[in-house]
Amino acid sequence: MGLCTALFAIYCLLFTSCTKEGDTIYKPTPGEEQPATTPLVTVIYGPNSLGDRSYCDLIYKGIEMAAKQYGVRTLQLAPESEEQGLAYLETMFRQMESASDTVRRLFIMPSPVYDDFIRKNNKRLEKNPYADLLYMETTTPLEGKGSTFYIDYYGAMYMGGCMAHYGVEDLLTVLLANPYTQTVREAGEGFLAGYNDSPHWDDRFPVQVHVRYLSNEPVGGFTLADSTALRIYDEEEHFLEEERTNEVTFVPICGGAMHTIIRALHARMISTDNYVGIDGDMTDDDAFCVFSIVKHIDQVTVDYIGLWLNGSMPKHQTLGLADGATGAVWGKYNYSGKGGYYRFPEKVDMDSLRQVAIRKEEERYEK
Repeated sequence: MGLCTALFAIYCLLFTSCTKEGDTIYKPTPGEEQPATTPLVTVIYGPNSLGDRSYCDLIYKGIEMAAKQYGVRTLQLAPESEEQGLAYLETMFRQMESASDTVRRLFIMPSPVYDDFIRKNNKRLEKNPYADLLYMETTTPLEGKGSTFYIDYYGAMYMGGCMAHYGVEDLLTVLLANPYTQTVREAGEGFLAGYNDSPHWDDRFPVQVHVRYLSNEPVGGFTLADSTALRIYDEEEHFLEEERTNEVTFVPICGGAMHTIIRALHARMISTDNYVGIDGDMTDDDAFCVFSIVKHIDQVTVDYIGLWLNGSMPKHQTLGLADGATGAVWGKYNYSGKGGYYRFPEKVDMDSLRQVAIRKEEERYEK
């Protein structure tokens, strides 16, 4: 297949892209001969990341919210491999370099897997005044065209670490995707700092904290097989003493792997086991979810598309607990079932805790 043919094939894929479930994400109006003049927002996710029911799915939700609120067209692409994602990117950059229309286009990149390509190629968009780029989430602004932002999760995770004392017995297991990804590492540090800074609800019932990494690869640990999740559960259940079953609280800071863990654990969890929801609010219909630490990336996405439309998208911005970009929500069940124990959300002054966590987050960021 020649280069032109390959690019044409990719171009066709871009405009008839489907999710892994087979649902069409976007398709132009049948019979439309000229490009629509309505602004177009295109998202290229990381490989196999759409469908994680947390971070990326919240972005998807935000894009759809923005489409309804602002009337923009959307194109959301879920490549199956890094190579396919890079091919999408190269095709789009080439199109923007040679485009002669005046359609406004925003390209959103929510995955660090494309970092090297974006930083080497973003200046190519300077040839087109109608195309722009938004790169989530990085602490390093782009040199040349494009905007970036970073959501600091430290403060919300600090809140979660404090809250954990009021719904934990025996063992608190913090499952981190890997020790290299900045957002994962900082989230783990915030949670552990909050836990260590807070008194336990009853010293008669001491808790041990166990930190585990799911991968030693820089971008690993975000996917997990059910069998591996069950093995991890069994290992943690007998981590303290071989002859007894522990009551475990899991804190899965590992993206899409979190839902594999939760799905697999529901079949095994005893009534006093539980977990902490990450990114989205998972407390609605699950008594096992003691509380959720939330990243409001869906609303941040909507806000940034609005800023882009009115021409005021900032070059770089760091958002956090004080901005409402993150937060923590108690579970709606104070009793975890037969043989379980009560949780004590009333013992935590959430407003005061939030102010302490904001200060901790700001102090850390200033350093």
